[in-house]
Amino acid sequence: MVVGGCRNDGRTLRPASSDQTESISVPIPSSTDDPTFVDPDGIDDAVTSTITLPPAAPVLLVTAPWRTGAAIDARYTCDGLNVSPALSWSAAPAGTVEIAITLSDLDAPGFAHWVIAGIPPQSIALDEATVPLDAYEATNGLDDIGYTGPCPPAGSTHRYAITVHYLDNATGLDNGTPATELIAAITSAQTASAEVTGTFSRN
Repeated sequence: MVVGGCRNDGRTLRPASSDQTESISVPIPSSTDDPTFVDPDGIDDAVTSTITLPPAAPVLLVTAPWRTGAAIDARYTCDGLNVSPALSWSAAPAGTVEIAITLSDLDAPGFAHWVIAGIPPQSIALDEATVPLDAYEATNGLDDIGYTGPCPPAGSTHRYAITVHYLDNATGLDNGTPATELIAAITSAQTASAEVTGTFSRN
């Protein structure tokens, strides 16, 4: 008896029909899976493939006299001494040429509380009520140069953010520059930042 030569023994796949929408994957044999398998290129693909992941970006932090999201001590507000708080922050990433700091009211973003730039890139801290040598400050929302602390309307609570900005270019501005101008220069040169938030309420 002669067996028909057109018998489908599973070695050849028939063309897909018009209603076939799924596909299957077939593992590629490896010399470790099948001792009789010979890879044409002589390389065991199953054991030589590698994936290289980029290094994780460093986490940048700012530390203030309050925990992030907590109440800000009245000492740093219009109800107290109204002085800038002591701060510390992560070492600057490579390529940083200047550090800047801003204090903004998240519930009244048009009011500038503090914008200071020209802080040396190797700096990692700032003392209370201190302006580093060669640093410069913009005018604040009261049209004074320097810091003015949280001061929301009576009976309200506002949220505030102190942000440390790492810049790859010097802003090149001077003491008394309008806050909007210095903030624009900071934004255009910023390569990284870190912030701490807080709230302040007035009765």
